[in-house]
Amino acid sequence: MLADACFRRDAEQEIARDFAAYLDARGVTGEEREAMLSSPQRLTIYRRLVRNSLEGVTYRLLPRTRARMGEAFDESFALFLEERAPRTHYLKDVPSEFLSWVQERWARDVRVSPYLLDLARYELAHFEIGAMPRVGEPRDLADVALDRPLAFSSVARLMRVSAAVQLLGEDPNDRTEPEARACALLLYRDDAHAVRVLELGSLAYEALTLMFDGAPLGEAVRGASTATKIELTDDLLAQFATLLADLGERGVLLGARAD
Repeated sequence: MLADACFRRDAEQEIARDFAAYLDARGVTGEEREAMLSSPQRLTIYRRLVRNSLEGVTYRLLPRTRARMGEAFDESFALFLEERAPRTHYLKDVPSEFLSWVQERWARDVRVSPYLLDLARYELAHFEIGAMPRVGEPRDLADVALDRPLAFSSVARLMRVSAAVQLLGEDPNDRTEPEARACALLLYRDDAHAVRVLELGSLAYEALTLMFDGAPLGEAVRGASTATKIELTDDLLAQFATLLADLGERGVLLGARAD
């Protein structure tokens, strides 16, 4: 009964129309039924509190996506609450559950531009990197070598997008559409706790993906070359070495794992 009251879109109208019938249909009897009938406004107030909390965190974390989608966003979220509802115990995880659920629906919705799912993923990743604690970073590090796995900051993440959403302005009222080109991105948090983003070439992205998964440096570079069909020239290797040095200065690359 409480789940229906909080998550069904038409529950508030049904309760207002005939609260007793609403309770009867959901098997609420005895003292509980009488207590609720004596103060029917309590349930609708509870509904609004729950929905305001869930909508609030989602709207705050995805402000530009929601502003660009308008009613289509709010309709999608209301449908998410009714058809699935959050499974998490943590409010901060509600937007990610919503995005996982809604992505196929948005792909079929003619009102939703294709880049908007990427923008939502980017906004959410930006928040998560800014909020996540540093965990699992090794203390014992060695010099970088080809046969060693590298250690990276735990507040860094790789992602691909199908449009250059990372270049859009922060103003929710901006309606500029992003350049329609695929981008490989590295998002990370710097020492001043600001979230930064680097656009990567395909070879660098594939190599870093393998290294983030624990592959040694040399193996990762060779694997990336095979995956992208890009020949490893001396010039490319020099560029990659420069990238690793830059990532070290940014605090993304910590060193090589000693074990």
